Amino acid sequence: MALVLDIETVGQSIDAVPERALDYLFRGLERDNPEPEELEKRREDLVSRFGLDPTTGRVIVIGLVDTEKEAEHVFWERDEPALLTSFWDWLSANEPERYVTFNGKRFDIPYLNVRSAIHDLRPRVVIPSEPLSTHPHFDLREALEGNDRRRRGSLDYFCAVFGVASPKSEMDGASVGQAYEDGRLDEIVSYCLKDCHATAAIYEKLAPFYR
Repeated sequence: MALVLDIETVGQSIDAVPERALDYLFRGLERDNPEPEELEKRREDLVSRFGLDPTTGRVIVIGLVDTEKEAEHVFWERDEPALLTSFWDWLSANEPERYVTFNGKRFDIPYLNVRSAIHDLRPRVVIPSEPLSTHPHFDLREALEGNDRRRRGSLDYFCAVFGVASPKSEMDGASVGQAYEDGRLDEIVSYCLKDCHATAAIYEKLAPFYR
């Protein structure tokens, strides 16, 4: 089974970030003694990116698509430890032969690992993330960019290149946070699964060229 995996994340509230960690983050913004207005702008920008960092963000949705059976599995909970526990239990019970992600080696898998460790979870499965290896973890972005970091592109970009329907027409990563605040979790779930299916479609085109 080749299993496509994608996660959606949001930033934690400032109150949820440990005070000492928050002081460290904000202190770094004062390095050149900015004016108060500029400092506040920097703080707002930093907080707006909390969801990109597993130390200041959290996982809200995990989407999975089995490329052989075309079966969908989705995990979503407002209680993050419960979400992660359900995900790791399912993964352990199903043991996929290959993981397929888009930028998963740099983002999704480290994010899941760090959030799980913070909650003292001990998963029975380790998702391999060795660089430049396509088995058992095929990271599409890594395969498409090779050693040339300048060749990077978004999933939306590669969907256009490969003639695959883009999942970004109604939502993208930047709008997930607002959708979550609005209580539109069902839309985020749908968006996450669309990302999975787009990743699967590109994978099916690339897979024959790799072992």
